[in-house]
Amino acid sequence: MTPAPMVRSRRKAKGAGPERREEILAAALRLFSEHGVHTVSTRQIAAAVGISQPSLYAYFPTKQVLVEEVTRRAFLDLSERMTDALRHHPPGNRLAGLARVYAEFGFTQPDAYRVAFMLEGVSSRDRGNADSGLRAGLGAFAIYRDTVTVALGPEVGEEEVDLVAQSTWASLHGLVSLMIARPTFPWADRARLVDLHVERLFPLRR
Repeated sequence: MTPAPMVRSRRKAKGAGPERREEILAAALRLFSEHGVHTVSTRQIAAAVGISQPSLYAYFPTKQVLVEEVTRRAFLDLSERMTDALRHHPPGNRLAGLARVYAEFGFTQPDAYRVAFMLEGVSSRDRGNADSGLRAGLGAFAIYRDTVTVALGPEVGEEEVDLVAQSTWASLHGLVSLMIARPTFPWADRARLVDLHVERLFPLRR
């Protein structure tokens, strides 16, 4: 990732803008996606919003808190999309439906997808002491895993469910992340490529 340039927006009047917190989150999401979490400073985020660094700290006391919130929101968006998809797909087609929702999330919200899935070092804590961003990510995966559990049936053990869920989730990530990271590659038609990928992942559960 290249270092983030210091781009200053017009300085906003003190106390102006009840939407300030949302503006900070939007600027952070864009800068993290473009330049990586480690190379972006709170000073650069504040400058992009048009506020001072101390003003930013009034909303987010540390950069880590800001990173966690951006990550949490990205995963919650994905979770909401998957939960909605489950209500609109019959049981035999739910895994394929979730897979397509996952891909569509990445293609329509690439900044959020990058922050959630493609940037290293987003969380400074381990799984035993998960931050809010990681908890939201585990929540999104739990929706997918539960759907795999139902699709495989009660005779399949927990270990096998984990293997199938993690393998297919990672396979979806491979396709989506490559298409986001390498847009100049001569990809085939996106919709057809996703359909083929999903059909091969879930040949018996469409």
